[in-house]
Amino acid sequence: MISVTGATGKYILQPSLIAMHRESLEWISATELWKRELVFFQNLLDQHAPKMNHVEFKKQVDHYQHLITYYSGELVDSLRKNLKDHEKKLAVMLQELNESDTEYFKEHSSVIEEVAAFAKVFAEFKHGFFEFIERGFSAYK
Repeated sequence: MISVTGATGKYILQPSLIAMHRESLEWISATELWKRELVFFQNLLDQHAPKMNHVEFKKQVDHYQHLITYYSGELVDSLRKNLKDHEKKLAVMLQELNESDTEYFKEHSSVIEEVAAFAKVFAEFKHGFFEFIERGFSAYK
């Protein structure tokens, strides 16, 4: 006969919840890194923008400034809050040994998909931003 509990006396689903917990913590850590990177990007803009007077360069500065402001002032904080709220629900489930909440599993997928989608957008943003900074001095002098 197969037991529904493991050697620890906890439900057999616990390893999947622990994996979800680890995944959520990794994404929370990523949000902290994103915030630091955004501060760095802002500093780069602040450092380079005054040196250039070319109209196209200024338009690009405005574009990246708006993205940095939106990402750092709203979007990353919102993602982080969603992850932390999600983690609180997980903590309650593990504390109460209640792993029957199937909505949590659906929510986890949704939260993680949202954060992963932003991670892709952010990687593209960084790539474009660094290209802009690198070519800024040669193209607009």
